[in-house]
Amino acid sequence: MSDRRKLNTPDTSRWTRRRVLDTAGKGIALGTTALAAPWLLPGRAYAQAGEVNVLAFGGYEEPGMLDAFQENTGIKVNLKIHDGSDEEMVALVGSSPAGTFDIITPTSAYVPRAAQEGLLLELNPGDYPLDDYFEIIANWPPCYVDGKMYGLVNRFGYYGITYNHEKFSEDDVASYSVLWDSAVSGRVALFDWFLPNMGCLSKYNGNPHPYDLDASAFGALVDRLTSLRPQVGLVGNTSQVIQAMAGGSYDLAIAGEWVQAGMYDDGLPFKARVPKEGGVTWDQAVCIAANTPRMENAVKFVQYVAGPRFQSMLAIAKTYYSMVPNKKAAELLPDDKRELLNLVDLDRFDEVFMANLSPRKDPDNRQEWLDAWENFKNL
Repeated sequence: MSDRRKLNTPDTSRWTRRRVLDTAGKGIALGTTALAAPWLLPGRAYAQAGEVNVLAFGGYEEPGMLDAFQENTGIKVNLKIHDGSDEEMVALVGSSPAGTFDIITPTSAYVPRAAQEGLLLELNPGDYPLDDYFEIIANWPPCYVDGKMYGLVNRFGYYGITYNHEKFSEDDVASYSVLWDSAVSGRVALFDWFLPNMGCLSKYNGNPHPYDLDASAFGALVDRLTSLRPQVGLVGNTSQVIQAMAGGSYDLAIAGEWVQAGMYDDGLPFKARVPKEGGVTWDQAVCIAANTPRMENAVKFVQYVAGPRFQSMLAIAKTYYSMVPNKKAAELLPDDKRELLNLVDLDRFDEVFMANLSPRKDPDNRQEWLDAWENFKNL
């Protein structure tokens, strides 16, 4: 099963939030949403000088997202929506002819390895509106290697607890301990991706750096994960979990605003919070392929998607909602959307909201984590 289907970030591969809700219970399978990628057609290795080739996860293809960029720059965007994993996205840059992809949008956890392998172009921080960013995201550690910048986050969010607020109060979910309450046995749903789930449980175990564990701490994490299995009634992909929660079959999930905000906005009784033990983040970083023959076009594209207009639309994309790092983008959002996305108090955002979140990363012993997760599912 690919990483994307296991949900390393919100799954944009086959289901959008509203499509899931509209088809819940009908057993309808929908194909992936993607724009045609003309540069992938036979005989065309890459696009022309006045174009830029973008491989992105969902949201960029929605109406109006890229119109202003194309109109203001005269640069045509050849956009392909990626329905695979982050690993596959990064690998495509390394295995494709130069210029096949100028831009990719992987999770920042994959940036360091890709940069070290020479697949990503070093970015000049001065080219981008980092002064408008929340400071913690402007200096996001996974986007830097040896002090050099290789990616720029333009959407992010968190994993904590998403809960049915008609059955649980905010105080009830103040700690991950609620997941072990006998009253919720079989009512917990988990998305099938080990990094966020185990990362949150690692925070519950008291690890400030949830993915940097010695053998003893990792063993304790595996024990914690195993103990949760009787409480979990579903481990599924994005559409399965959201359908089940929307239908009332499950009340709690390790998830965040990208699930909760959309469901709440659609009238479903779900809220989310970061428990007192903290949570982990998800994000997408915009990167330029090292072998791009259109560096100037690529830089202009990254500048655009780092700006307030694009990010304010991306925050409430139909694919899924997300928080945005550009404070000016947050200011453009309606008040109700800012509240849903925890973007009301921008002056205190870093110190109050982000302070208890840890960047999701690939642990050094990744295979052990993956094996533990697979064993958990098979219990």
